[in-house]
Amino acid sequence: MAKQNPNNPGGRGPVIERPALVPAATFRVATLVGVAVLIAITGMNLYETRQQQTALNERLNQLDARVNALGTKIDAGARPAQQRPQGPDPDKVYAVKTEGAPFVGRKTAPVTIVEFSDFQ
Repeated sequence: MAKQNPNNPGGRGPVIERPALVPAATFRVATLVGVAVLIAITGMNLYETRQQQTALNERLNQLDARVNALGTKIDAGARPAQQRPQGPDPDKVYAVKTEGAPFVGRKTAPVTIVEFSDFQ
């Protein structure tokens, strides 16, 4: 038969007791097992995430080293060459025979500029 509801002292409405489909102890055990499974999945996820982070950091360090090496090469290529140009020494005075060659100006000029050209 119906009992009175203890939370409702006025007695409005009966309390209907229904039989439990799953005993309370089984429900508690199932809940604990579910929580344990979730904790295990979270731990595995954290482990995998750290492994991926380590791999990405290693790859980023390799890329950073390559970019720095390329930057050094670019900087070295952009600098003007400090080598002397090949060919005759521009600081040396050379004696050139100009007898019989066409010229413009006075024959007794203090400076003589000789131009060589090759017409092909």
